[in-house]
Amino acid sequence: MTSNKLRLVIVLWRTKMTTKIDVFKHIKYDTNYFVSKRTLYPYIVQIGTGGNGTYILQQLAQMLASFNLPHSYIACDPDICEAKNLRNQLFIEADVGKKKADVLARRYSAHYKLNIASYSNQFVENMETLKNLFSNTDHTPVGYNDIVHLPILIGAVDNNYSRRIMHEYFKQADNLLYLDCGIEGVSLVDNASSEEELEKSRNSGYTGQVVAGLKLNGKTLLEPVASVFPDILDDQDEIAPSELSCSTVVASEPQRVITNRFAAMALCSFLNELFETHSITKHQVLFHAKKSYMRAKPIPSE
Repeated sequence: MTSNKLRLVIVLWRTKMTTKIDVFKHIKYDTNYFVSKRTLYPYIVQIGTGGNGTYILQQLAQMLASFNLPHSYIACDPDICEAKNLRNQLFIEADVGKKKADVLARRYSAHYKLNIASYSNQFVENMETLKNLFSNTDHTPVGYNDIVHLPILIGAVDNNYSRRIMHEYFKQADNLLYLDCGIEGVSLVDNASSEEELEKSRNSGYTGQVVAGLKLNGKTLLEPVASVFPDILDDQDEIAPSELSCSTVVASEPQRVITNRFAAMALCSFLNELFETHSITKHQVLFHAKKSYMRAKPIPSE
């Protein structure tokens, strides 16, 4: 078999074995009304505006403006911008001393003319806070059957404490797209005894993944990150974010800028497909920033 024929066989096999989830077909409507065309209304709550979060917010804001979608977007993070953040996050010198979420929400709301709000009072460390963030309907169109309201939770955090809170929220939600991105930190080596240890450190901090959890009409269609990686739920000794600053975590396991950007690109690829086709065709995206490698794990057919 020639290489071209082999490639064709592989493409056809992948197409046959994968599934597309059409969001519009899974959400209930009022059948008393006929609507020829529906519009997606993403209600986005993003937890974390640090290394991954800054790039996610910028890319997603630009995408929302490009698709010209009605929307609500809340960026949540009480962390304060420090001078060292200027090297690897989307801040400028004038932002130092200000809360990251407030800065980014104002900047990209103004630049792209969007509805981006910020919640910077405290860390999201309980279900009640998360429920309240999704209950703000000031900008949500009401009374229009052609508007499909979809809550979207974005986890851009570096701790499993927050992931457990988001997992619990996913379990009780009727409709929710939950996107979580996680990356590998750089393995620091003090007083390396061999070139092998140094090489291991140099090659670390480049990998990561994004996992999509999807629940529509109370039915889980895609398992969330804590179900894919159950050790997240077993990690009961994790310290709450309010007790351990993001800067402290990053100092022990620093992140690479290129990996942060890959994480944002991988996460936004889910939303680009959703905004354009109202569907989702992948469950996970794995990437290696140093090797310029990104691979989607499609939704298997039932």
